[in-house]
Amino acid sequence: MSDWKEIASAPRDGTEIILRKGDRVTAGAWIEWSKSESTFNSRGDYLGQEEYDSGAHWCSWDGGFYEDDEPTHWQPLPKPAAE
Repeated sequence: MSDWKEIASAPRDGTEIILRKGDRVTAGAWIEWSKSESTFNSRGDYLGQEEYDSGAHWCSWDGGFYEDDEPTHWQPLPKPAAE
C-alpha cells in the first residue's frame, strides 16, 4: 500500500478511499450536498426551489480532514479478505 496518488486524481463520486496528508491517514470520500426549500408568493403560489446551502469537500470518517485542511494523496481501499 505505498502507491499514493495525487489527490487531484481521486474519484469524486462518493467512493470511499484512503486519504493522506503527511502522517495523517484515514478513510473518507468526496461529499457534495445541496439544501433547498420551496418558496411561495403571498397568495400561496409555488415559485420553485431556492437553494440556501451547498458545497463539496473531502470528508473523513474520523474527522481528520475538512474543507480548509484537505488531504494531499489517496489510494483505493484494499480488497476485502476472502471468507
